[in-house]
Amino acid sequence: MAKSIIPIFISSDLNATEKFWTETLGFNTKGKHEDYLLLTNEIIEVHFSKLSFVDKEKNNCACYLWVENLDDLYKKCIDLNCVHPNGKLETMPWGREFAIIDPDYNLIKIAG
Repeated sequence: MAKSIIPIFISSDLNATEKFWTETLGFNTKGKHEDYLLLTNEIIEVHFSKLSFVDKEKNNCACYLWVENLDDLYKKCIDLNCVHPNGKLETMPWGREFAIIDPDYNLIKIAG
């Protein structure tokens, strides 16, 4: 029986990825290797595989993240200018959500 699922995103710069995810989304570094990064917030784990080149125009990696502090995180993401141009906070039939992109244009839809 499955216990969890861990998304693996792509990153052209693991240091920039680590900084974004730790400073913006509050994750902590669980492990870091030459070509692989593991981040966690003690409940959720996310991994990143290094690629020498990421075509940001064609990157279609994405995940959906549920948070407790949606409004606070949205304000922080607005200030950091990382809200997706088409991902402003809105109410959907299933709840409120917005979308951000990390430095390699991995899409993270955030709901609360």
